[in-house]
Amino acid sequence: MSLNITSSQLQTAWQHLRNQWQKTAEAWNDSVRWQFEREFWQPLESQIPRTIQEMERLGQVIAQARQNVK
Repeated sequence: MSLNITSSQLQTAWQHLRNQWQKTAEAWNDSVRWQFEREFWQPLESQIPRTIQEMERLGQVIAQARQNVK
């Protein structure tokens, strides 16, 4: 499976998860939710987009390397 496909799948899954989190956050409003958001959700919000971006960049590097080998 190519990195581009995997990156696209991760992007789709991330969008779905974000939508679900928005619905959950509307209904869940207590200290445990805020702790969960700080400890787990906020780090994901910065990590996942960077991971997708780097996967796409790595896919480009690999494609270029394959082209140079031919």
